[in-house]
Amino acid sequence: MILAGELPAGERLDQIRLAEQLDVSRHPVRQAIERLAERGFVQISPHRSAVVTAHSVADLVELYSLREKLEDMALRASWPALAAGGIEDLEAIHARLAGRDPQADIESYMHDNRAFHLRFYRDCGNRHLSRTITTLFDLSERYQRTALNIQPRRDQSRKEHADMMDALRARDLELLSERMKAHNRGTQQQVCALLAAAES
Repeated sequence: MILAGELPAGERLDQIRLAEQLDVSRHPVRQAIERLAERGFVQISPHRSAVVTAHSVADLVELYSLREKLEDMALRASWPALAAGGIEDLEAIHARLAGRDPQADIESYMHDNRAFHLRFYRDCGNRHLSRTITTLFDLSERYQRTALNIQPRRDQSRKEHADMMDALRARDLELLSERMKAHNRGTQQQVCALLAAAES
């Protein structure tokens, strides 16, 4: 609900209303809110009220700078297995992703986009690194969705995914690394411009 914008940034989370809406008791809702707070999606005040974490340029820059470093580390650790046997997996995921229209079905697009990106790091052999990257990727999804509202960025993102696949097929780790960084920087720059305009 947070990622889809049904619970927008800054909205207070009403446990009673959410429990009724989800047809569950308040206890699992309270647990879910605490877990979301641990992962950075929600902020809980000293008085125990919870609000959806706001978007900001500072948050975006922190997220993407950390993602760039950790994802590059995981890509390099995953590379032997990825180059040897991961291409077929990624070809299938990329084919699904390339066939999606984010305007028509954003949820399916984001599902395949997540699978595509995280597959590059799956074989890094470090569960703590994998878990951290997954959390950071999920936290950045709201920013990704914002970028996908812009047609030129949607088109550029598709091209960048295809370019990443070309580098993988060529077994060129350095080129793949640079193209993945450029892809993430493109999203960051697009959303930074939008947020800076909104904050000014």
